[in-house]
Amino acid sequence: MTSRGEGNLKLGSGVVELLLPQRRPFLMVDFVSEFHPDPVPTLKAGRHISINEVFFNGHLPGLPIWPGVLTIEGMGQTASLLMTLSLMRERAHTEGRNPDDLLESLRNLDRGFRLHPGYRANQANELLEWMRDFKQDFAVGAGVEIKLLQPVLPGQRLDYAVRWTERFGNLARFEVEASVETTTVAKGSLTGARGIAPVGEGAAGPR
Repeated sequence: MTSRGEGNLKLGSGVVELLLPQRRPFLMVDFVSEFHPDPVPTLKAGRHISINEVFFNGHLPGLPIWPGVLTIEGMGQTASLLMTLSLMRERAHTEGRNPDDLLESLRNLDRGFRLHPGYRANQANELLEWMRDFKQDFAVGAGVEIKLLQPVLPGQRLDYAVRWTERFGNLARFEVEASVETTTVAKGSLTGARGIAPVGEGAAGPR
């Protein structure tokens, strides 16, 4: 697979914040590590858990354990990212664009946030303008069936893997899993509803 392949889509927190409405401390995704649109749309992402997290202040003082509900929220936000990227590709295809070019533009945007010398500002500005017209919002809550299997501790990296398995009207069902290294810490399914809200509204991106 070439570097332009979907599976090589790696995005940092700057681009993630353009694609999700949540903000810290409730933004539960730090990065995207992998994206596959076919045959089953799949996204891998993650979050670094620091002892400095505000959530540890009152959650089992003396024995800091990452709240399980935040692991579920992270998987839900990853599902939202997967839906957003998939629908952006669909829109690009409908407009006669190459969806892979859209992903390359996201990579370029990420280079801007990392101050990479290969960053192209004109391409980033075109993408940001295109994203402002893209209406998409996703909320998990119609159904949450998750088993929490292992505790998550500060200093660990929490990895999410989400597969979009069903679509029916404005509802979507996802199979989700969270892991630390090779150990599964949570697993199950989420069902959510799609609404309408601007992606990237108010976010200017790198200059």
